[in-house]
Amino acid sequence: MRRSSQIILGFFYWLLAWCLISPAHAQLSTIGREFFVGFMENHRVVPNRIDQATIIISAEEDADGFIQYVNNTINFSIKAGQQFVYDFPQDGLDIIHRTSRRVENKSVYIQSNGNISVHAFNFRERSADGTVVLPLSSIGKDYWVTAHYEQFAQGTNPGSNQNFESTLLILATEDDTRIEILLSALSVDPIPVPPGSTLTVDLKKGESYQIKAVGDLTGTRVRVIGSTDGDCKNIAVFGGNKMTSIGSDCNDATTGDHLFQQIYPTYSWGSEYIHIPLAGRTSGEMVKVLASENNTKVFVNGQERATLNAGRFTTFSFGKDELANITSNKPIAVTTFAKSYRCNEQLGPGAGDGDPTMITLSPNSQLIKKTVFSSVKVVGIVEHFVNIITLSSAAAQTILDGLNIGNQFLPVPGNTAYAYARVKLSESSHTLTNPVGIIAYAYGSGFIESYGYSAGASLNNLNFETEVAYDFEVIGDKVACLGEVGSWTVIPRDPKFEIFEWTFGTGAEVKEGRTVDHLFEKPGKYQIKIVALTGTRSCDQIEETFFEVEVLETKGEITGPDTVCPDIDEALYVFDNAINTKKVIWLIEGGEIIPKDDYSVKVKWGSFNPDAKVIAIPLTEEGCQGKPIEYKVIINEAINPGLAKGQSQICFEPGATYSYQVKDQVSNRQYKWFVEGGQILSQDNKETVEVQWGGIGSTGSIWYEEFSEINPSCAGISQKLQVFVNPPLTVSVAEITNFICPGSNNGKIKLAISGGTGNYIYQWSHDPNWNFDSADGLEAGIYGLVIKDSGGCTITLDSLEIKNSEPMQLLGMPNVRNAGCFDSKDGEIYFRIGGGFGNFRTDMENALVLGKDIQILGLERGDYLVTVYDESGCSLKIPFTIESPPALVVDFEIVNFACSGLPNGILDAIPSGGVLPYSISWAWDGSNNPRLIDVPSGFYPISVTDANGCQTQGLGQMKEGVPQLRMPTGFKPSDGFFLGVSNCEVEFKLFIYDKWGELIYQGNQGWDGTLKGQEAPLGSYSYMIEYIFRKDGQIQSKQQRGVFTLIR
Repeated sequence: MRRSSQIILGFFYWLLAWCLISPAHAQLSTIGREFFVGFMENHRVVPNRIDQATIIISAEEDADGFIQYVNNTINFSIKAGQQFVYDFPQDGLDIIHRTSRRVENKSVYIQSNGNISVHAFNFRERSADGTVVLPLSSIGKDYWVTAHYEQFAQGTNPGSNQNFESTLLILATEDDTRIEILLSALSVDPIPVPPGSTLTVDLKKGESYQIKAVGDLTGTRVRVIGSTDGDCKNIAVFGGNKMTSIGSDCNDATTGDHLFQQIYPTYSWGSEYIHIPLAGRTSGEMVKVLASENNTKVFVNGQERATLNAGRFTTFSFGKDELANITSNKPIAVTTFAKSYRCNEQLGPGAGDGDPTMITLSPNSQLIKKTVFSSVKVVGIVEHFVNIITLSSAAAQTILDGLNIGNQFLPVPGNTAYAYARVKLSESSHTLTNPVGIIAYAYGSGFIESYGYSAGASLNNLNFETEVAYDFEVIGDKVACLGEVGSWTVIPRDPKFEIFEWTFGTGAEVKEGRTVDHLFEKPGKYQIKIVALTGTRSCDQIEETFFEVEVLETKGEITGPDTVCPDIDEALYVFDNAINTKKVIWLIEGGEIIPKDDYSVKVKWGSFNPDAKVIAIPLTEEGCQGKPIEYKVIINEAINPGLAKGQSQICFEPGATYSYQVKDQVSNRQYKWFVEGGQILSQDNKETVEVQWGGIGSTGSIWYEEFSEINPSCAGISQKLQVFVNPPLTVSVAEITNFICPGSNNGKIKLAISGGTGNYIYQWSHDPNWNFDSADGLEAGIYGLVIKDSGGCTITLDSLEIKNSEPMQLLGMPNVRNAGCFDSKDGEIYFRIGGGFGNFRTDMENALVLGKDIQILGLERGDYLVTVYDESGCSLKIPFTIESPPALVVDFEIVNFACSGLPNGILDAIPSGGVLPYSISWAWDGSNNPRLIDVPSGFYPISVTDANGCQTQGLGQMKEGVPQLRMPTGFKPSDGFFLGVSNCEVEFKLFIYDKWGELIYQGNQGWDGTLKGQEAPLGSYSYMIEYIFRKDGQIQSKQQRGVFTLIR
C-alpha cells in the first residue's frame, strides 16, 4: 500500500533554461543575473534639489556584467561581497519618468554572469527611497499594486509642503506585450480618467509606462492579456508616490518623502506575515493590507479586523515597539510604511530622524538561504539597520558578514515558532546566510530622511501544493528518490485549473495529469515545472510553478569476515565509507541478527553454507532506499583468514616497531603469527603483534594462523603480507622567493625530494588540495607542508617564509640640475632610494645606478616619471621636472630707416630669454654694441650668447624708409624761404594758397613771402607740397598738406 509523504507547502523553484541562476538559487528570489528597473518621478526642485537615480549592485559571487539604458552601456566587474554603484548623469538624458500615461523608453537593463542582487535608489535632499529589484526569473504577469496617497489631516497647516500624486510604473521585458490596467484612482494627465476605468497599452521590450493619480493607486490591477500558452509575457511593476506625507493620525505630520517599491507578483502572496517595528524611530508604522480575492478576512494577532474584496485594502497603525502577526484566509499583500518625522516622540534623541518610506513584506514561508544587500551611502542617513526573521530553531545559524548573530534573536510574541532580530549595520555591502532560511528588510534614517527595501526574500508560487508517494515511507519535502517510481500530485488552491503539464528536467517528454508517475534514473538536481491551465490557454488563465529536487545516490561497502566457522561464530559487520546514508536496513542469509544499529550488525552464523550473505540497504535522510549491497560469506570449517592489517611499505627509522593485527576479529579465536625478514617483539598469539623490520632496502613478510577455540579443526592460514623497507624522505628547498613586493602574490617555492617509495603526496598549508612539489602565486607569509609517500614516510616543513620586501621610498628630495639652455640635453637628476631588496634598475636610459644612489643624465626640459625596480619586482615611481631658461631669441628694431643709397640707418638688436648678461657680435663690423649705426639698407647677421653659453643667431634687416618731411607752422621771410626739412634728399613742388583758397605760388623752390612782387599780407596760409624720392630702387611721390602763419 502506498503511503503519502507530508505535503510540500509551496516551496517552488524556477530555473531559467540558460541557467541565469546558479543551483544555489534555484528558488525564485531577489538574487539573479538579469534585471529590468525604472525610476518613478520624485519631486525635484530646480536648480537646488535635483533628484539622483542610482543603481547599487551587490555580488553574491564574482560577477562581470553591464548596465544598459537608451544608448549607454556601463560595464562592471566586482568580487563576491563587493558592490558597484552607478549614479545616472543628472544632465542630458533624464532617466526618471516625469510624465503620465505616455509610452517612453526609460527602462534600465542589467545583466551579469554571476549571481547578484540589485537595488535602485532615487535620492533628492529630504525626499528619497529605494527598492529591491526583482530578477527576470522572479517577475510575473499579474499584479495588484500597492502605492499611497494621503490628504493632510483636517486643520493641519502644510506650510510649503503638499501631497503629490501616487504613481505606478510598468516595464515590458519582451516585445509585443499587451497590458490591461484597471485603475483604482483618478488619473488626471494628460486627460482625466476616472477610477474603475480600464486602460490598455502595448509595449515593446524596454519600453515603460508611468501612471500618476490624484488618489491612492493601491488596488490597481496590472496584468498581461492577449497572449496564449507558450507566448505569455512577463512585466515588471513598481508603485509608490512622487512625494507624500504619512501619518494622518499624528499632529502636524506634513513632511513628505518619495515612495518607491517594486511590486511582487500576485502568485507569491501568502497568508501569514510578521510586522517588526523599525529601529531608530519612535513614530511607529502604518501597515497596508491589500486583497486579491473577494471575502478575504484579515486577522491581527489572531483577532479578525477586516473583510476585503479583491483590490480593496485596509490600514493599521502600530506603535514603536509593537510587533504584529498578520494573517488571512486568502492571499494578501502587506506593506509597511514609515511615518513622517513629526510622528516621532518630539523630546529626546532622534526626534527629527526619519520620514516616509515603504517596504513590501514577505510571507513567513518565503525564506531565502542567502542574500546580499547594501546599506546605501546617502547624504543625511546616519543609522542603518536590518530586520531579520527566521525559524526560532534556526536562529543560531544566522551569519551576517561572516559573524554569527544568533544571540541577537528574540521570539516573535504570539508566534514563537519564529524569531526576529533588529541589527545595526555599517554603511556598506552585506551578506546574510542561514541554512534554513531568512527574510530580511534593510532600512536607514537621518534628519528628515529615510529609505527602506527588502534585503532578500523568495518569491515562490504559493497557489499550489504538491505531494509525492512511494511504496515506502519518506520524510520531508521535495523528496525525489533514485531508481524508485514516485507518484507526484498537484493540488491547486483555485479549482478553475483542470489541466496540468509536468516537466521533470530530465529530458523526458511532458506528462499531463493531476497525478503523474516519474522515475529518476540518475542522481543530480532537477527543476520540476508544472503548467496549470483552465483550457482557454490565455495568459490570465495560465500559471506556472517551478521547484527543485535533489536526487541522491546512497551507497557504501560492508566490511567483516567473509569466512566463518559453522554454528559457533558470532561476527560483526560494519557499513563503511557511507555516502548520503542516514541508516541501513540489514538482511542476513545463513545466520541470525543478534544486535544491530544504523551502521553495524552482529551475526550468529548457522551451519555449513557456501552461499551465506550479509545484505545492506542504505537509506537517505529522507528515507529513499539505495541499491542493496551484498557481502558473500562462506560458512565452513576450512576458513580463509584475510591479509594482516598493517603497513606494507615501511619508512625506515632506526629502532622503530610496527603493529599488525588480524583482518577480522571474531570471538573465541586463537592466533599464531609468523614473520620473515623481521622480528616479532610481542607475544605471537594475540590479535595484534609488534614487529621490527630490517634495514633500508630490505623486504619481509608477515602472516598468521587462525583457529577456533571451540572447534580447533575450524582453522586456516592467511596469505603473506609483503613488506618493503624504504629509505627515509629527504627534502631540500630548490627555489624560494625570499622577498616579494608588498601586496603582490608572485612568490614561489620549489622543493627537491628524494627517498621513500617515490610516490609522494603533498599537503600545503595554504591549500591542502595542491598536490605538487612547487607552489607559485604566493603572497608573503610563512608556508608549511607535509610530504608523504605510499610507504608511510612523512616529513614536515613548517617555516618556509616569503617576506615582504621593505617598501621602497625616496630618501630626501631629489637633486635636480636643470638644462642650461632651452633645447639642450644636459639636465640631470640625482636621488637616493631607501628600502627595497637587492639591486635597483630604472626604466630610463642614461641612468647610472650605484647601490642606492641613482643619477640620470642627458635630460632635456620636460616632465618625467622614472620607475625604479628592485630584485623582488617592487617598483617606485618618481615624478620630476627638468626646467630650462626661456628660449634665447633676438628681435630687431629700426631706429632710423636708411635713405636710398645712404649709410644713415640705425638698427637695434634686442635679445631676450636665456640668462643675462648677453654677449653680442655683429658680422658687419665686429662690434658688440646692441646698436648698429650708419648702415645702408640690407641684412646684418648677429650672434648672441647668454651667460650659460647658449647661443642664437639672428639676421636683422635695415630697410629704406619714406623720407620724413617737416614743414614750419610759422614763416618769417627775413629768415629765408618757406620750405620743408627732410632727412633724405628729395625733389619737390610747392603750392601756396591764401585764406580764400586761391593759389598764390607754385614752384620747386621755397616761397619768399611775396605776392606779385609785393609783400604778402600777414595772416594764415595753406600749402601742399609734393615730393619725389627713391625707395628700394623705385621712384615714389608723396603729398603733404598743412597751414602756417606769415609773420614779419
